[in-house]
Amino acid sequence: MRPASEDDILAIVSRHFPVGHPSLLLDRGDDCAVLRGGGPLAVTTDIFAEDAHFRRRYFSSFDIGWKSLAVNISDVGSSGAKPSGFSIGLTLTGKEDVVWLEGFCAGMKALTERFDLAISGGDLARSSLLNVCVTAWGELSETLPRGLRRGVAQEGDVIFLVGNVGLARLGLTALEAADDAEACWERCPVACAQHLRPMPLAFEGMALGRFAVEHGLQDRLGLMDVSDGLARDLPRLLNSRKSGLGADVVLDSVHPEVREYCSGQGLDAVQFAFEGGEDYALAGTCPAEEWQALEALLSGFAVPFSRLGTVRPGAVTLNGKAPSSAGFDHFSA
Repeated sequence: MRPASEDDILAIVSRHFPVGHPSLLLDRGDDCAVLRGGGPLAVTTDIFAEDAHFRRRYFSSFDIGWKSLAVNISDVGSSGAKPSGFSIGLTLTGKEDVVWLEGFCAGMKALTERFDLAISGGDLARSSLLNVCVTAWGELSETLPRGLRRGVAQEGDVIFLVGNVGLARLGLTALEAADDAEACWERCPVACAQHLRPMPLAFEGMALGRFAVEHGLQDRLGLMDVSDGLARDLPRLLNSRKSGLGADVVLDSVHPEVREYCSGQGLDAVQFAFEGGEDYALAGTCPAEEWQALEALLSGFAVPFSRLGTVRPGAVTLNGKAPSSAGFDHFSA
């Protein structure tokens, strides 16, 4: 059964998400949301577009709801902020029935409950393609008013990675090539889960923010989420175009599913992982003298971490060689 009106769709949303939240001064439903802003806010927006970011052939409505919100939470968390709320713009095609909408809301709700997020409102429209646009925000402490950010690295700093890379690329590759998505899940379950339902490392980003404050590194601990792959995102982290900084990256820890797939295809697993995007890991830089203390913090995380190398002038190299690709770009030739 398809919803008969916009009000029917909004009623489904209201069944999944409360209209009020401590982050809102005015409950959802008016012309504008009124946020309870007690300090600096980190704000981000991401578009999740059909046939550019997902395909309905293997993305369930739950997956679409989950991932469209997860990528925004990842951005907020990488700034060191506590995710606190979001708004959503949604274009529907008219083909989505009540079951689809319930699944979409359930996917978002799973993350909303994990991170205690408010949904402030948004907008609905009809279009030829399904598109989701989420704007999310999070609260920064007064002691970290500008958040963790890119472009603060200096020569000699340590580059580190929190989380895995290459899994989401494998999940995408396998799902795109398969006629049967269930068979993909059987062959590479971790990779499929990473592509369809990535878990934002926001709690880890918040912990890194607290570490920066405790060690006086508010302007020296760099951090960003890896959404377009290390090949493209490391130069952004180092602000290489302006700073002239690069690094000799050593990447040798690759997930077994990635290594097994690449072995069977005659591919370089390290290069595959280095170029792959959408893993939403965290890449960061810190002064070398603080690495031992930071390593102790990272050792307590539930996700893997690694030291990737040392910042130095010049280009980014991978295991002593120039990367074979600059990574993914929506607008490149």
